[in-house]
Amino acid sequence: MVAYRHLILRTLLAGREVSGEEIAREIGVSRAMVHKEMAAMREEGLQVRARPRRGYLLEALPDRPLPWAVQAFYRPGEERPVRFLPEVSSTMEEAAAWARADAPEGAAVATDHQVQGRGRRGRVWEDPPGESLLASIVLRPRCTPAQAGWLPLAAAVGASRAVERVCGIRAEIKWPNDLLLGQRKLAGILVELTLDEMEIRHAVVGCGLNVHQENFAPQLRGMAVSLRQAAGYAGSRAPLLAALVEEISAAAAQMVDDPAALRASWEKRSCTLGRQVVAHTAQGQIEGDAVAVDNLGRLILHGAGGAVTAVSAGDVSIRWR
Repeated sequence: MVAYRHLILRTLLAGREVSGEEIAREIGVSRAMVHKEMAAMREEGLQVRARPRRGYLLEALPDRPLPWAVQAFYRPGEERPVRFLPEVSSTMEEAAAWARADAPEGAAVATDHQVQGRGRRGRVWEDPPGESLLASIVLRPRCTPAQAGWLPLAAAVGASRAVERVCGIRAEIKWPNDLLLGQRKLAGILVELTLDEMEIRHAVVGCGLNVHQENFAPQLRGMAVSLRQAAGYAGSRAPLLAALVEEISAAAAQMVDDPAALRASWEKRSCTLGRQVVAHTAQGQIEGDAVAVDNLGRLILHGAGGAVTAVSAGDVSIRWR
């Protein structure tokens, strides 16, 4: 049964040869079941070497963030449900529908390709199939709508921590929640809230993370970067998704339990504060020095003549020096 696959993979992740008998004993199934599930996992991209009287040795994970592959990277007993769809209109729409049907905290929807992926301010998110990690995560934050202004920033902190955990590189955050490496965009994050009167019923965090791209479309060259380009990452997207779910969920909890610590983490990773920026808002462009982020998650700009502006929504262009 599929329910056993993440347990089988978890034993293989130890990095040593393990016999079918040992796997069966450890997870409480028959050797025949282990053999059957191992064959099915191989068909889905798992690469293992099997030697008579020695056992199985993991050689490579499937690249796709399949549910059983992702769940193997969660701590035992803390697995979160995952749905993988090869192609979907939008993971945000799928996750939102699942949230309305009572999906738990940390439930994730992932895909290889979005037909109508969404970015901030109604933009379309474009992705070559299989090269990005495209996922949306259900959160049920314990906060007021006013506190939720910090949720996009918390999601960025969690995503940056996840990349650092898996790849060993620290992505900077451009307000409110784009991840950058060397002034080039690594990931975009979108957060949508559903309110019931004055309470938050759920939030959906969508993340598009550049993973395997070796080349970008002409209009993106010099503006975007992938984990393969920046860190030589050629691994599976499964551990990346597990790390994103865990770290974004943890950052959302920290937003409520220890907001000062979360603010300090965001500021430490920020490439926006202390720089001259142009904020593109619905009311027009606002220029100034980015000096702080307030308790509502707004970017505080000091402009010409001592003008102080709090920007709550919009895109920011940084004037790099």
